[in-house]
Amino acid sequence: MNKEFDREKMINPKYKKLKYNTMKNHIVWIILLGFCLIGCASIASNNPTAREVIETIKSNLTCQWSKNTVDTFKAGDPDSEVTGIATTFIVTMDVLQRALDLECNLIITHEPTFYNHLDEVDHLKNDPVYEEKLKFIEENGLIVFRFHDHWHRTQPDGIFKGMINKLGWQDYQVEPDILVFKFPESTIGEFAASLKEKFNNSPVRVIGDTEMKFTEVGLSPGAPGYMNHVRMLERDDVEVLVAGEVPEWESITYVRDAGGLNMKKAMILLGHVNSEEAGMEYLATWLNDITEDIPIHFVPAGDPFWTP
Repeated sequence: MNKEFDREKMINPKYKKLKYNTMKNHIVWIILLGFCLIGCASIASNNPTAREVIETIKSNLTCQWSKNTVDTFKAGDPDSEVTGIATTFIVTMDVLQRALDLECNLIITHEPTFYNHLDEVDHLKNDPVYEEKLKFIEENGLIVFRFHDHWHRTQPDGIFKGMINKLGWQDYQVEPDILVFKFPESTIGEFAASLKEKFNNSPVRVIGDTEMKFTEVGLSPGAPGYMNHVRMLERDDVEVLVAGEVPEWESITYVRDAGGLNMKKAMILLGHVNSEEAGMEYLATWLNDITEDIPIHFVPAGDPFWTP
């Protein structure tokens, strides 16, 4: 019976037609699948490269891009397509791993990657920490770009804006372009305690009389240097300077001497990371406004210090 059925299929035209139509349908589906795969590949290839993302950033700044700058690619292939962007204050191994977990292959950092301002690495050849960090970046297809000089130079300064937002000091700023603020009267001790709370109880160091009452505050994020601090402290409308970090023999000693001379001056040090990191959180928001269809995440590096 099976032989007769098979013989009938071979000689019956309707079975030949059915076989032909089935083959034709298969071919059509294969062609459609091919177009679908090509289309998907085309969509994937529309992701910008890291270099193109940085060009977009440059075109949206209020300042001219300087050739003499530390704002350059530090590792990875700038012509690789971007799957996601992670902004951070400093690109530690922990930050690299978390960026990778978020599927972000472009990391934009404010501070150096390889432990010195210019990211010079000749002296680090054969250093195990440097080599393993670079290996991790390269093996995982990550790209690191530093964004320091121009994030400060654009208006408003991106770091300052992010910090003022985090501190909630917008309504107390005396003038938009000057980092001087006027608050309701408080003591140094009370004010320092409130700052410590804002930064998750990170260590906050205070120079000056904790019972000194004041209303006028200057803000000096990061490590702009001794002269910046002194110029702020010389102002009649700055009683307390909230700063990032400075060597202890510089403006810290200046404030100690001012106190010894019965001058109403004090300083609160937040640490470099705490005094600037919110500016890189703001960068993530800013990037969302100038880019499309790229996942963007802020990855905090966090305060490196702890107290026993």
